[in-house]
Amino acid sequence: MARPFRRATRTVTEVVHGVPVDYDIPDTTPAPPRLPFNLDATLRRLLFTFAICMTAGAIVWGTVAIGGMLGLLAPAWAAYLVAGVFDAGWAACLIAEWLLRYDSRRAAVPRRAGVAMLAVSMAAIIIHGSLAGSWGWAVGIIGALVSAASKGVWAIGMHTIRIKLDPKYEAYLRTLQQQAGTEQALALGERDRMLTEARTVALRLALEARRPAPEPTVDQITDHTESTPVHAPDQPVNQVDPAPEPVMVQAAGRATDRPVQPEDQVDLLVSLLRKGEHITKSRAAEILGVPESTAYRRLTKATSVVNQYN
Repeated sequence: MARPFRRATRTVTEVVHGVPVDYDIPDTTPAPPRLPFNLDATLRRLLFTFAICMTAGAIVWGTVAIGGMLGLLAPAWAAYLVAGVFDAGWAACLIAEWLLRYDSRRAAVPRRAGVAMLAVSMAAIIIHGSLAGSWGWAVGIIGALVSAASKGVWAIGMHTIRIKLDPKYEAYLRTLQQQAGTEQALALGERDRMLTEARTVALRLALEARRPAPEPTVDQITDHTESTPVHAPDQPVNQVDPAPEPVMVQAAGRATDRPVQPEDQVDLLVSLLRKGEHITKSRAAEILGVPESTAYRRLTKATSVVNQYN
């Protein structure tokens, strides 16, 4: 039967008569002290929880109010979809302001944009309230103050966590961020360059594979000299041996009598590849004595021949 509470143990390794053994003993190491209750962190989390809830309520109210006004001129689904943009815009600026809280100069842009979007949203809510009747202005103003209150709570929360850095430390932090961003941009650019080169090589290989191979040609050299009878002095005339028939000679065996053909270069590369040699484009150009572009075509054709018969 397993014990409901097991005592902590630790493993000890010792050598007994030359044999290393492992065994468990009770762990008497004192437990680390617990951290005291952090009231400031708890209150900060509570503050931002309230801010998030108020922002969600403001977005819902603004979407309903502005969507109802836009629904007079547009379908309902389009009106409410566009209405959510008003409050979602300044809420997105809050996220950007949070991310840039240690850079006061860059954080000023989303802060100002958020205030401008909030003013547009509040004006749209007030206009929607004015269309509801005599008390519509009051309803519109109260609805607009919901968004203003949510934005205000966020501003207070950002003020509690914002740390005002000295200009030199702020410049130091900004320099480190720019260096890290530069290294990341260079790495991404190098990755894109390597991927482009790989796609280019694959495209060239695919085009070379689709190109029809030239039909093999064999030069047949025939001696057209007229056959004359040849006989020995003591041989009767009626027993004359005819001259030998013309012999068909392959062009590959008469390489000294004609210029090197592309097929000969391909055959040379095929023989080297079948021997297990690793040939690159530059190595093929060196072997064949041709430019690298021509050597690349010869090497591609030779590789396809080797792969075809493997």
